[in-house]
Amino acid sequence: MTEHPRQDEPRSFLRAAGSISGMTMVSRILGLLRDMLTSYALGVSWASGTFVLAWMLPNLLRRLFGEGALSAAFIPAYSKKLAAGDGQGARALLAGVSGGLLILLTCLAVLVLLLSFFMPVEAWGLAGEGVSETERGSLMSELLAILFPYVIPVCLLAVYAGALNSLGVFAIPAAAPIVLNLCWIGGLMIALWQGGGDLAGMTRIIAFCLLGGGLLQLLLAVIPLLRRGQFSAPRVPQPGGPEWGVFRSMGPAILGLSLVQLNLLLDQALAEYLVGAGASFHIFLSNRLLLLPHALVALPIAVAIFPRLANLAGSDSGDELRATLGRALRNTLFLAVPAAAGLMLIAGDLIEAIFVGGQYGLADVPDTRWTTVALVAGLPALGASQLYVRALYALGEVAAPARIAAWLVLLNLALNLSFVLGLGMGVAGFTLATSCCAFINLAALKLKTDRVRPSEEMLAKGYYLRLLLATAVMSAAVFGSQGLFAVDSRLELVLFRLVVPILAGIGSYALVHLLMRSPELTPLLRVLRRR
Repeated sequence: MTEHPRQDEPRSFLRAAGSISGMTMVSRILGLLRDMLTSYALGVSWASGTFVLAWMLPNLLRRLFGEGALSAAFIPAYSKKLAAGDGQGARALLAGVSGGLLILLTCLAVLVLLLSFFMPVEAWGLAGEGVSETERGSLMSELLAILFPYVIPVCLLAVYAGALNSLGVFAIPAAAPIVLNLCWIGGLMIALWQGGGDLAGMTRIIAFCLLGGGLLQLLLAVIPLLRRGQFSAPRVPQPGGPEWGVFRSMGPAILGLSLVQLNLLLDQALAEYLVGAGASFHIFLSNRLLLLPHALVALPIAVAIFPRLANLAGSDSGDELRATLGRALRNTLFLAVPAAAGLMLIAGDLIEAIFVGGQYGLADVPDTRWTTVALVAGLPALGASQLYVRALYALGEVAAPARIAAWLVLLNLALNLSFVLGLGMGVAGFTLATSCCAFINLAALKLKTDRVRPSEEMLAKGYYLRLLLATAVMSAAVFGSQGLFAVDSRLELVLFRLVVPILAGIGSYALVHLLMRSPELTPLLRVLRRR
């Protein structure tokens, strides 16, 4: 094989990925601000632990649909109708899928609301920090009743975002998390102003603002579809309609694209029960720090390349699909590996600079740091896995990723118990188990893809050597620059322990690749010049 990618198609999906990354960068910066305010307002407390538990169920569904299963099942079917010039069929598919989803989620929301109102609050089995099971269980039920209906607008958003992506519109759907973060920050400001020391009351205010944010996110996607004449109001799915094919594909896709999120859900629940009240908040903050590089260097490429893979799956013998997948994989690892290494090195200083203050103290930093290091170690595997899963879905192989993910959820549970209870690793054991499963998942997905579409396209040894050498030099630059200056204030901490090491790392990484004339750098530079 040749290591030099063709220049036209790589630039097209890299431009799309760059558009997504631009919006996502704004969203993640706002996300860090909101998490800083959340840690300041709630800290590692029984209230923050309860809020995380109540939020993670609707948030899991958001990630499954918004970043996974629904898009994986809907985009190929919708793209094929657009490619065939069947605009009316595409709109009918959009209406049927959104209508079926609306009915399903409304019924599910009603069921959860009834459960929240009628289930004994003691059944949650939550206590800690001087609060009774009744008090904490009552807050859990209230927050779940407020937050769960959020899944209705945000999952409909996933359908409309998939339609926009198929139409070549990536920036607008990528801007939706900005709206949510702004609503969350607004809720925190109101809570700090009105809540005082009432941690439970503050979580309720935040929850109501998140529900409102879901409605605003949905509006953000509906408007551009209306302007393009592609919006169709939700309708009841018709017997034998094309939407049923999408729904049949969604079930397996939910497990296939959601391994890390399912494992994190399990981690947070077990942490709260096995480690102690508020332990899940460490995982929450670590996941937020992981999402920043993931959203900038891994997810945008996977989202941008998926429509292309869906089109190639039915129109070529497989060589072009594997070549496209190979180029996406090279670009993903080219960014994800150094991002993971750099974040692991600066994690402690980053957490101290962002989160320490108010209810979150210096004593909380070590647990969050090691939890973050263990989780971020799996970033390259997470990014590469999402490419292979999307390739398999484009090829119609929706069951295999689901089977793999199901086994790995069980393995994650076994590793959790081994690391946390057996080895006494504390809360960091949960995220270490998640990262181990991410690498195993990648190996299994690659093996399945190779069997479905055999190809000689693979990453050459020269690529790995360049990647490892540049990452090693970058890591040395980051580590060496961290101790150059003494710090006596938060500003100095940010400048000398974060900004200087980050710039040193980026500069050294790029310089090494320039000196080696790495072909992977060329399309990225061209995209940057165009932007």
